[in-house]
Amino acid sequence: MPAKFRTIVNSQGMNGIICSPSFKGSYLEAGGPAYGAMLDQMINRLGMFSDEHDNLAAALYGESQELSLDGDGRLILPEEFRDYAHIKGEATFVGFGARFLIWEPNAYNEFRAKALSDAKSLGDLMQPANPVMQPTSNGGGT
Repeated sequence: MPAKFRTIVNSQGMNGIICSPSFKGSYLEAGGPAYGAMLDQMINRLGMFSDEHDNLAAALYGESQELSLDGDGRLILPEEFRDYAHIKGEATFVGFGARFLIWEPNAYNEFRAKALSDAKSLGDLMQPANPVMQPTSNGGGT
């Protein structure tokens, strides 16, 4: 596992990760305790006895496993996870905020190319939440 990811999960008091197959694609989703807390918050927003709660809990908790790092910081993905993500040898780790994704490298390259292409159409959304006031031509602000 890349050192920067190890450092983050270790700083959260865990010598490993919470990992599960993504229900959005053929990759794995993982993270440390902060990621686990994020999953808890998402699930707990739903009524505890609702079908939505049960379905999301099954998808997120039911398929996840806690995986430990060995003394050299290596992570062994279970065979069913490797099969799900089509990982045969090396894997690509990609940070996504409180979580990271684990991909088969070629599959990630395809995803990345499409994501970059699609992101070009999101230019209008890429504005600061509180734009800095720009000076007027006379040097004053409005």
